[in-house]
Amino acid sequence: MKVLVAEDSMVMRRLLVGYLRQWDYEVVECVDGEEAWQLFQSDSFSIVLSDWMMPNVDGLELTRRIRGSQRPGYCYLILLTAKTEKEDLITAMEAGADDFLVKPYDREELRVRIREGERIIRLERELVEQNRQLRETQAALVASEKLASLGQLAAGMAHEINNPIAFVTNNLAVLRRDLGEIVTLVEKYEEARAYLSGAPQELMEELTQIESDCDFAWLRQHLPQLLQSSTEGLTRVRDIIKNLRDFARLDQAAQDDVALIHAVTTTLEVLKHDIEKQHIGIKTEMQTVPPVPGRGDKINQVIYNVLLNAIQASPEGSSILIRMLPVDNAVRIEVEDSGCGMDQETLGRVFEPFFTTKPVGTGTGLGMSVSYGIVRDHGGIMSVESQLNCGTKVTIDLPLARSATSEHEQLE
Repeated sequence: MKVLVAEDSMVMRRLLVGYLRQWDYEVVECVDGEEAWQLFQSDSFSIVLSDWMMPNVDGLELTRRIRGSQRPGYCYLILLTAKTEKEDLITAMEAGADDFLVKPYDREELRVRIREGERIIRLERELVEQNRQLRETQAALVASEKLASLGQLAAGMAHEINNPIAFVTNNLAVLRRDLGEIVTLVEKYEEARAYLSGAPQELMEELTQIESDCDFAWLRQHLPQLLQSSTEGLTRVRDIIKNLRDFARLDQAAQDDVALIHAVTTTLEVLKHDIEKQHIGIKTEMQTVPPVPGRGDKINQVIYNVLLNAIQASPEGSSILIRMLPVDNAVRIEVEDSGCGMDQETLGRVFEPFFTTKPVGTGTGLGMSVSYGIVRDHGGIMSVESQLNCGTKVTIDLPLARSATSEHEQLE
C-alpha cells in the first residue's frame, strides 16, 4: 500500500518515513502541501499523512483539494498537528480528514492509526468490488429478461404466424399449378379470336378493352416469377421465426452441450438485415471443434453482442473475420473488424457496465459487460484488442467438457 507523507520538518519526516518503511509500506515524501498536491495528482496513494502547519499549502487546504478531486478510489487522510483544541479538530474533520494524530505522537499509536486506515481502505475496495458485481449481476438479469421476452415473443409469433404462412403457401402452390392451364386457355382464346368476327361489335370492343387493361402479355411473362418470389418471401418469414427460436434456445435445457459453429451461423442469420444494410462482408475460418458445456441462450447472447458491435463499428463495404479453433482445453472464437477501433481510455472501460460510446438512446452500455460476465460464469476468458482507426479484435475462450476434451486429445 502506497503512503504519501507531507511534512516540512526534516526530522519528523525522516522519522515517519522510517517507521512506515519498517512496516513494509511504500512511501513517497514531500516538504509541503503544494508538492504533496502535485504528487497526489500524478500518482495513486491509499493513505496520506500530512502535517497541518506547512508553507505554501497547509494540511487543511491539501485535505480540501484531495476531497474535491475526482480521482477514483478512496484516500485515507491523517492530519498531524500540535493543535488540541476541540474546535480545530472539528474543522479538520469537516474539511475531510479521516483521523488526526497529536504531536508528539507515540510510535505504536501511529502504527495503530495507520492500520485502521488500511482496514478502511480495504473495506472500501471490497465495497466497490461488491457494487461492481451487483451492477454486473443486475445488468445480466436485465439482459436475461430481454432474451426471455424475445424467446416468448418468438414462440408466440411461431404459433400465430406459422398456420397462416402454411395456408398462404399452400394456396400459392395451387395457383402456380393451375396458372399454366389458365394461360393455355387464354392463348387458345387468342387463336380463336379470328373466328369471332360474327360476334356483336360491342362484345368485341369490351373484350379488347379487358385485354388491354389486364396486359396479359406482361402477366404471362411475370406471374410465375411473382408467385415464386412470394413463396420465397413466406419461406424467409418462416426461417426468421425458426432462427429466433434457435437463438433463444427455448427447447433446450438450461445446461447443454453447445455447438458453437451452429451458434455463430444462427446469430449471423438473425443479424442478416444489419449485415446487408451495411454491405458488410463476412469471412469465416472455422475449424471443426467439439461442443462446449453451457447455456446455449447465454452463449448465443455473447456472440450476438460481439457481432453486433463489430457490424456497428465497421464502415460500409468493409469485412468482418470470424475465426474458430481449438486451443489447449478450450474453443477460441475471434471476431475481428476493420472499423473505428478504440483509444486506450475507452478500451480500459469496455467491460464497464453502462459504459457506451454510442449516442444517447441507441445503446445501453450493457452488451460487453454482460457478455464478459457470461463468459466468466462459463469458466472462460474474454479479451479485447483495439487501436483507434485500426479496428478491434474480440477473443473468447470457452472451456471444453471433460469428455469432449479427452476425445479431442485422442483425435490429435
